Amino acid sequence: MLLVVLVVLGVYYPAIFAPINSIDDPGTITYLLNTDSFNLRDIFTPGAVYFRPLLLLSFMADKYLWGLQESFMHLENVLFHLANALLVLAVARRVAARLEIASPLVPLAAALLFALHPINTESVNWISGRTDPLACIFILTSLFFLVKPAPAPRVAPLSSVLAALAILAACLVKETSIFFLPAALIFPFFLPGREGGRIPPREALLRNWPHLAVMFTTGLGFFAFRRIGSHSHDAGVARVVTHVAGHDSAGLAVSARLVFKAAGFYLKKLFVPFPLNFGIIHVSDLYLPVGVAVCLLGLWLLKRRTLTAYFFLCALAVGCSALLVPLLNLTWTPLAERYLYVPSAFFALGCVFGVEGLPFAGRHRTAVSVLFLVLLGIAVWGTATRTLLWQDNLALFRDTLKKSPGFVPAQNEIAIALYSRGETGKATRVLSSMETPASLINYQYGLITKATVQIRKGDLDAGQAILEEALAEPGKHEADIIRRLLAVYDLKIQKDKRLGATLYPKSVRLLARLYQITGDPFYQYRLGIVHLAQHEDALAGACFAVAAAKAPANAVYREPALKLAQKLAKRTSP
Repeated sequence: MLLVVLVVLGVYYPAIFAPINSIDDPGTITYLLNTDSFNLRDIFTPGAVYFRPLLLLSFMADKYLWGLQESFMHLENVLFHLANALLVLAVARRVAARLEIASPLVPLAAALLFALHPINTESVNWISGRTDPLACIFILTSLFFLVKPAPAPRVAPLSSVLAALAILAACLVKETSIFFLPAALIFPFFLPGREGGRIPPREALLRNWPHLAVMFTTGLGFFAFRRIGSHSHDAGVARVVTHVAGHDSAGLAVSARLVFKAAGFYLKKLFVPFPLNFGIIHVSDLYLPVGVAVCLLGLWLLKRRTLTAYFFLCALAVGCSALLVPLLNLTWTPLAERYLYVPSAFFALGCVFGVEGLPFAGRHRTAVSVLFLVLLGIAVWGTATRTLLWQDNLALFRDTLKKSPGFVPAQNEIAIALYSRGETGKATRVLSSMETPASLINYQYGLITKATVQIRKGDLDAGQAILEEALAEPGKHEADIIRRLLAVYDLKIQKDKRLGATLYPKSVRLLARLYQITGDPFYQYRLGIVHLAQHEDALAGACFAVAAAKAPANAVYREPALKLAQKLAKRTSP
């Protein structure tokens, strides 16, 4: 355990010197800075697009313990990764005891392989990548409860309940953790009998029906809770079904092709993670047959029904959630290394126990050990150099653009990094040279940036036109585009008050849409201000009343909204 601690801290300690990454981190920190109250009821009440209360609690701890200092936030990520490495060690020790493997080096090898795997550097070094390490803690805890060191043909009911609670906790960090539930459900069918043989499926079913009932009830409870508590915002499952069912045979073929390519690519990344890339947008068609092979491999593993096969199936089960991303364009890149963080833990366990079970491993122990040390040396080099790269946003995004030419978000972040260094001329040239074809995923980044350049130059009309073009197909950037458009309208009105009447209906429509998207009552307050400026007292009063009723108790605008609502109510009353 001490060796694992020293290795993880020794390789990842440069992470504490890394800055805030310009992707997602500023938004998270801004939200935390603007949240003045700590209310557990609000945190654990569903309703947001992402319902991740335990993740939010970890960020709240960053705020109240060390004031959102990035060095401590990075350190927390490293400590979460260390906890996962120790959990892999603990699980591996239980498996080794069950399989009567006496050497302590086998569990240690599994822990080190996971701890040093270069594929995990993105999740550990990126503050916003904390989702996967934190969820992994609960998933591995669930596995720890399931795997008992003593051979037994059934899972104890208490172990099943504890494992199920750990899965639910993981889902409160990241909803896709529910993909581990099917793997936990079938665990009893992979348990070896007391004599080492496989238990017949019917016998395993009869002995472990309480475990199956607990896991099945857990799944029903999770989806029911999401359905009832999240209202219209929680459309994840419906979106997947609609996407698949709404296509003809040609569309389904395209979707299947994307899924198989992604599966093959991710399998390759587990074995050969290089080159590491923060912005993966394209993969070769050569991964298509590899993806088909992954599906066949999964069927073969189901038939094998050994603990080694089970760990690989766990990696496949959790990894399946990543295959939805290229289908639905859910994130800023269709593929990402961070999605392999949890699967890499199961991959490490499966590889180590798989090699240990091979006949030649015992006869050629020295050769196997030397080969493993060489692989660990390569892993240390890859992880350490990548961690050092994350210390410089400009270098990181230049590396990303080099590996993904034409990737608009990377160009955008390069410009941001140059602006932060005071190199305005270079930043402007980068922005001006950006090409943003509509076929490019997240091409709206480029349009937003081009609009920013025009606004900085003082050409508000050009900036407005570009933002309105982006708003025609905003993707996931709608709220950001609307906020920028409203800022342009404010600047134009400041320069010419007469434009207020022209921009009034546009502002009303955009603010109403912002409130619909975000549910933030602050936009009702702003909408009231706009109505009031145009002498629409009744409409303004209604908006102020909504803002006062729904605003947090300590919101700065709550008291003014309440007073204005009362004043306007008296003015407009008969």
